[in-house]
Amino acid sequence: MKKRKVVDIQVQKRRKNRRNIFLDDGSVFGVSEDVFFSIPIHIGDTISDQIFNDILESDSKSKIYNSAINLLSYRMRSKSELNDRLIRKNYNEDGIMDVINNLELKGYLDDEKFAYAFAKEKVKNKLIGPIALKFEMSSHKLDVELIDKTISSIYDMLPQKMIINRLITKWKVKDIIGKDPKIKSKIINRLKNKGFYWDDIQRAINAFGDN
Repeated sequence: MKKRKVVDIQVQKRRKNRRNIFLDDGSVFGVSEDVFFSIPIHIGDTISDQIFNDILESDSKSKIYNSAINLLSYRMRSKSELNDRLIRKNYNEDGIMDVINNLELKGYLDDEKFAYAFAKEKVKNKLIGPIALKFEMSSHKLDVELIDKTISSIYDMLPQKMIINRLITKWKVKDIIGKDPKIKSKIINRLKNKGFYWDDIQRAINAFGDN
């Protein structure tokens, strides 16, 4: 097993939170401060291949972790979305999985909380129906049972009839929808495009016709 001696250690000029480790074979590698202090390295130390590989693996996971935290700082993300974003950064897949598991244990990554927040934002701000919501949630590769449970919960809180009424009011056809068949047909199609089921559309439309 090859052993190399540490001949110098320097703080990187452009990234003060990283150290360059110089070895007697002329090679240089960089590590984060976290890794540097967790696996103490001193000038004069002899590093075996095993220790060298352990240091590089720890530094790789540190980079993945920091990148994941940065992505999560902008908004909540599903495990699948975070995994895909980190893969696109060309990080090691085993390291990504370890980091994701760690983030889950710490409560920083939670598909159930993400699903609820995502669904609530889409329904409140985009006024979409359950068909459209299910399609958008499916793109995050969430568990099917979780999607169905979340959709049921969201529309219990924000009933579809209320959402449809808001759309009809927003489209300024509230007073004429029950009187003009062409307007009624147009609104039905718009509501279908927003992802509502026909039965729910029909009930809401008929309620306006009864007024």
